[in-house]
Amino acid sequence: MVPCPAVLALTIGLTCTAPVERIVDGDTAWMRFADQSRKVRIIGIDTPERGEPGFKAATDAARARWKDHTARLTIGGAKGRRKGKCYGSAVLDRYGRVLAAVDGWPETVGVWDKGPWCE
Repeated sequence: MVPCPAVLALTIGLTCTAPVERIVDGDTAWMRFADQSRKVRIIGIDTPERGEPGFKAATDAARARWKDHTARLTIGGAKGRRKGKCYGSAVLDRYGRVLAAVDGWPETVGVWDKGPWCE
């Protein structure tokens, strides 16, 4: 498996590996892409936000499994949603986070999954 390149070189569908540097919450983490750290929004899972029930448990579970490990990513996710429906595809979301599916991540925090962000 090839390490993830710099963010500007990412393409939808690219599969690569990235070291997990810090867990933000159950569905977001900082990972290393070439020479820089970037925030990654893990797609396929939607865990509680800060202040919601389950936030700490989901974050702690992700931290216990993923902190200082290397993740296998498949780059790309929905560009956005309208009325609950996904549209388009993108490498980055509107907040500048890399969108990626991460092998094994949903299984780690799935008990706290709030359901699909969009369908």
